[in-house]
This record gives sequence, C-alpha cells and structure tokens, in this order.
Amino acid sequence: MEKTLNQDAIQQKCDELGLSQSSIASQLGVTRAAVSKWFKDQSFPRPAELMKLGRLLNLKHNELTSASLMVKEPLVAFRKRGTGVTTEKHIERAKDMGYLLRPLVEYLDFDPFLGPASLKNPSTNYRYMQELVAKIRRDLNVSEDAPIEFEDLIGMFHDYQAVIIPTLWGEKSKHENALHIHLPDSKTTWIYLNLDVQIHDFKFWMAHELGHVLTIDLLENNKLEEAENFADTFAGTLLFPEGAAEKAYDSYSNRRSESGRLNALCEYAKKYAISPYSVYLEIEKYAKEHDKTFTEVPPYSLHQRRTQFSKGYKLLSAAFFDDKTPSADHFMRVAQESFGTNIYKALGSYIKEKGPSSSLVASLLSVSPMDGRAYCEALAQ
Repeated sequence: MEKTLNQDAIQQKCDELGLSQSSIASQLGVTRAAVSKWFKDQSFPRPAELMKLGRLLNLKHNELTSASLMVKEPLVAFRKRGTGVTTEKHIERAKDMGYLLRPLVEYLDFDPFLGPASLKNPSTNYRYMQELVAKIRRDLNVSEDAPIEFEDLIGMFHDYQAVIIPTLWGEKSKHENALHIHLPDSKTTWIYLNLDVQIHDFKFWMAHELGHVLTIDLLENNKLEEAENFADTFAGTLLFPEGAAEKAYDSYSNRRSESGRLNALCEYAKKYAISPYSVYLEIEKYAKEHDKTFTEVPPYSLHQRRTQFSKGYKLLSAAFFDDKTPSADHFMRVAQESFGTNIYKALGSYIKEKGPSSSLVASLLSVSPMDGRAYCEALAQ
C-alpha cells in the first residue's frame, strides 16, 4: 500500500496558519518542489521530515497520515527527574521518536514470529512480587539473596526484545533520565538510558524499565500510574529481595543509634550497588509483612546520608570515558561492549541502505544536530 498524507487535514492547517508550500519548504529545510510532490501524493516525506511537518502544523502522526495507513501509536513511559511533571509535549515528542524508530525494526535480529512474554495479572502485592522475582532469579541462576549483576539485567533486555540506547543527557539538562518506547506493531521496546548518573541509580532504572517491559498491557490500557507503581516495586524487589531484606533488617535493628542504622543501610547499598533509600524501603516492607518492629529514620537524615553516599561514586559516564567527552566512534564502541546493544549495527545498515539525514540520526540517538552528523559519518563507514 502506498503511503499518503492526510491532505484534507494538512490543507485545513495550512489555511489556519497562513502557510504556503514555499514557507513550509523554508521552515523544513527542503525544496519547494519536494513539498509540492508531498501534497500531490507523488512522494512521501522521510521520517525526520514527516516529524518536522507534524510539529509545524501541530498535527499528530495519526492525523498527518491517511486513515488507511494508521499504525498503532507508540507507548511511552518516563523515568522523570525529581518532581518534574510530564507534559503532553513530552509525550508527543517521545511518540514522534517512536515513529522514527519503526524502520529500524527490520534491521534487528529479533524473532519474527514470537513476541516477548508479559505478566498475566501483575500486582504490587508483597508476596506476589517476592514469588515473581524468585522465579526470575532461578531463571537467571542467581541465588535468592545475591546481588543482581548488570550482565543479568542486560541479558533480560535482549530476551524481552528490548533495545538499550545509552545517552549522555547530563545531570540536569533533560526532563527524563530514562525513556521507554514500545512499538505495538513489532512488539519491540526501545529504552533510552542516561549514563550521566551514579551506578546505583542506573541499576535501579534498568530494573524499573524491565518492570515496564513485563507489563506492556498496563501501558496499552493507559494505566500509567499503575504501571509506574509496579515498575518501582518490581525494581526494588528484584534488586533487594526478601532474603537480603531479612539480613539487612537484623543488622539495621541491632544498631543502637540513628547513625548506626544509616551505616547499615549504606553497607548493604554498597554490596548490592543500589541506593541506601532502596535498601530502607525494602527493609520497611519486610518488617510490615512479617509484623516486626521497624524504627524509622527521619527523612532529612536519610536524604542527607543518601547524598553523602552518592558523592563517593563517579557518574557512570565519567567512569566509562575517564571524565572526557567521547567521540562518536568511542561512545558507540563502549556502549556496544558494555550493553550488548545492537542499535548501532541496525542504524548503520539503515544508513547505508536508505541514506537518512543526519538530523534523523540525531533524533534517533537523542543527540545534538552537530553530534548527529558525527554519528552519521561514523555509522556510514
């Protein structure tokens, strides 16, 4: 079936905004002849151009293309920074990225017949969650109270047909620290993970994103809050299950002072490469489940110690790249070796066959236009 634009919607928007084909061509950085062919259904915009056209006309992807070509909308979820608010603009931008990712699916080595499994009836119930992570740990051949290693998490991403896309988003410059995009048509998941964070936070985010992978049905049914609650609960339980929480509870409870209890949290946080706050929450849940006394630590003291604990670690990006800004080649090599991601191989094949613009590469890898050109050149070799 030939791709076509929704010409009626486009013309209506052009009339409302007072846009001519010449002005559209100028703002999109293409020729007027190219725009003319689009509007005559003689050609179809490339993904990056289609995204820009949609933004210019304030039309969503399913409004911009004809109804006969409608595809299922990408499902998105954010791992936000602090108390940041996810707006409609954030969601639409993430969905746009999802549409751009669709052509890469055919260049990946996923099973073309079988999709990843998902949970039948996901729940945040304590006992349900413990039994679920116990099964996962058995499948990974990891004992019930041993630390989960990064290699274990990375292997699970591949098993669930999820593509890791490492990014360098800085410590404060972007709305999210992780972005989850699921494409329902191909049943593939794409997860952008910010490397500009401490290792213990990064590990939790990876586990959190796996929680989303297991509960795609929640996102499909727009149960976003339920999906976030499950992912957080799953991450904490997977990384610090009941066996570990029991031992940590005993150590924590035997400390006579607040400082001693905080030290106990940090000792287990260091061993499991997670945040002291995560350890605290899992101990608290364990105590509640088993009707045990739990001595709380004041939130301010916990936050202060958590901050102090974090200062003892470099950002993951600094550890990977020796505190230097990596070249495109260096970054992709380290990302491939560390995460086993096949995004660069797929994108390289796509570039050589289709010849997309550097702006599209910049959008797909979530880098600046200047970096997009460098990545495009490196991938085209």
